[in-house]
Amino acid sequence: MNRLGRIVEEGSTGLIGVRPHVATEMILCIPGPWADRSEFLRAVITLEPKGRYMFAGLVLADLVAKDHVPLEIHSADPHMAQAFKLAGQGRLPPEVMHSLQQHKSAAYLHFPADMASQRQRIVSFSQIIRSAGGIAVKVESSGVAHPWERWMDLLGGTPFEQYSALVTLIGDERSYYSCGMHHFGLPECEVSNSFAVAEAADLMNRFNFWQAAENPALADGHTFSVAQEAPRFAMHRKPDTRHEPNHPSFNPHGVWQLHAS
Repeated sequence: MNRLGRIVEEGSTGLIGVRPHVATEMILCIPGPWADRSEFLRAVITLEPKGRYMFAGLVLADLVAKDHVPLEIHSADPHMAQAFKLAGQGRLPPEVMHSLQQHKSAAYLHFPADMASQRQRIVSFSQIIRSAGGIAVKVESSGVAHPWERWMDLLGGTPFEQYSALVTLIGDERSYYSCGMHHFGLPECEVSNSFAVAEAADLMNRFNFWQAAENPALADGHTFSVAQEAPRFAMHRKPDTRHEPNHPSFNPHGVWQLHAS
């Protein structure tokens, strides 16, 4: 299994302009060229086929699909481009970065934090904002950003690619840990920073994806290994103490710490 990407430093995935929310939400930040709510509304209602899409109050609606999602419009933030650069881990093309520097506002879409049931809705409503002029996507509830092509490819790809769309890996002075597993209804993973970065990333990705793909029954004291002949790691589950409960990245399912056994 390939690594998800480099482990970013703690603090590089900070939230931009969004108020605290419960951790049962997936929040997408999509900056755009809209000067205000009225301009965003015009961009939405003039999309083809005209009359299908509507933005009223705090709701973006697809009238044909009879579906809607909460959506907030926030004014431009001077730190937006830098936040996307760090969260994008070098994957955002120069032209996208230039557009982010010129953004005039940002749309924040809210979905239940359940990738299994929400994937097609995420694709559909992301595409509406893309067509209306959205520049790129940042998963505000985990801190990973993507250009449009990569975002759509990941959402429509393999289960590991769908995992990669929503989960990022972070490092601080003590440990490496994942952020975004609450989108799958599962705990995060944490390992000591005594590991080499590539080894830590591979271990966390394999453990997280094993959780998502197999949904094993796990308990404190169980062990995990990436292969039969590979080292085994003892598992200890603890609460998510890195985030306050009202923080979008808070994981109510906790964190699995992996220790060499």
